[in-house]
Amino acid sequence: MDMNWTDDPMHDVPGADQPMDGTDVAVLSRLARVVTAIDPVPDGLVERSLFAMTLAGLEAEVMELQLIEAPVGSVRGEAPPLEARTITFTHERLTVMIALSAADDGEHVRVDGWVAPAGDGVVVELRQPGGTRATTTDDDGRFVFESVDRGQASLLVRPAEGEDAPAVTTPVVEL
Repeated sequence: MDMNWTDDPMHDVPGADQPMDGTDVAVLSRLARVVTAIDPVPDGLVERSLFAMTLAGLEAEVMELQLIEAPVGSVRGEAPPLEARTITFTHERLTVMIALSAADDGEHVRVDGWVAPAGDGVVVELRQPGGTRATTTDDDGRFVFESVDRGQASLLVRPAEGEDAPAVTTPVVEL
């Protein structure tokens, strides 16, 4: 059904074509309080959004998220207990696979990863809103981050020293 301006429900609202006044502001203010009470903005959303935008602004090539095997959980609720899951990122030059599992303390995440093609000395940075941690790969392309905070994160992969290639970053994922 096509709707034209005469079918618009606001067409018959008295004052709809007038500028906003104090009554309009009061109604919108009350509506905002109701929406905030019923469906509040999730904690940390602003920080996570700013973090994601900062990562997007990096001058690095971005990998493509290939595969996620994860437990089903609520978007707005508490994070479900982390079961092992695997995430693979691909780029024309390399592939990064990470396996996430609960750390021994149950509060944090352990990240076991592999970069292919394998090579010693590839720098892998784990970036989160709280800071950045870095490690290097071994001869098999393996790297580990232990006791990582849950939440938003991405990886930045820098080639081994002496290689002339740009860094590559993964999309932001939830650990």
